[in-house]
Amino acid sequence: MANKSEENQAPIKKDWYQSETHVYVTILGKHSCKEDCTIKFSSNNIIIQAKYATGQQYTLNIHLFKQIIPDNCNYKVLSSKLEVVLAKAEAGRWESLECVAIQNPSTSSNQERNWDKVVNEMTKDDDDNDVNSLFKKIYSEGSDEVRKAMNKSFLESGGTVLSTNWKDVAKDKVDIKPPEGMEWKKWDQ
Repeated sequence: MANKSEENQAPIKKDWYQSETHVYVTILGKHSCKEDCTIKFSSNNIIIQAKYATGQQYTLNIHLFKQIIPDNCNYKVLSSKLEVVLAKAEAGRWESLECVAIQNPSTSSNQERNWDKVVNEMTKDDDDNDVNSLFKKIYSEGSDEVRKAMNKSFLESGGTVLSTNWKDVAKDKVDIKPPEGMEWKKWDQ
């Protein structure tokens, strides 16, 4: 059972991203200073003990998805977050930040799994109702004129118009039409 201070503690917001050689873990929120942050790196685990600028202390124990090189890892306290940089022991992509513990079959309940159902759910195409799937289908099954109209309207309008009518699109340049209540700006403005 958790003690009262842990029950009332706000959840720790963390995020992560990766490159081929490093994993970057960010703990969101203003931290007091580097001296109030202690991070212990091991080959498959990191333990973060830190304090927010508000005085709230926290501890995170993260069992990593794959191994790291502890001596090549570091961290920095920035204005809005604590950033931890982990050096991967083996280059490549991680499926997740943390290793998910697999339940021991001998301790699990005696319910049998329908593995065919699990496989069907995992391979089921969720994109059937997706708008992008609809556009892909229209584009792939459309005539050359439909594809030309979609390409021209999308490119000339900066992605704000998508037309399948070549007769309308071929006449003139397609105007930019941002969604109602929005203003169109170039990326460099």
